[in-house]
Amino acid sequence: MRTILATNNSEIFYETKGTAYLGVVENGKIILGDAGFEFEYKNPRRGQNIFFTWSSIKSAEVDVSISGKLGQQFSLILDTQAKVRFSSKDSGSILKKVAEYVGKENIVRAPSLLDPFRRAFKK
Repeated sequence: MRTILATNNSEIFYETKGTAYLGVVENGKIILGDAGFEFEYKNPRRGQNIFFTWSSIKSAEVDVSISGKLGQQFSLILDTQAKVRFSSKDSGSILKKVAEYVGKENIVRAPSLLDPFRRAFKK
């Protein structure tokens, strides 16, 4: 019998498998709803769901390859300047839904390893 954890969202718009990087890799579900972004652990004994209200999410960074393809990993930057990293095969769909709430201009490309060199040569 599977234990259903209570969700903080009263209405769920999108739900998919995902991974959270919280010092250790945690598998579970990413849930997008009317109240915010939520991560539900696969193992219910791990604790309560991780929940961020839409107002607490300042922006999102997405990994983009050199060829311009959207990567599977993305980070949410909170108003406390904390950065929480997630991964999902459906990252494009997730970020489209997140953009509806935090604004399209707040979905930015994550800095790559080559960015410091590019900035040095632009000067």
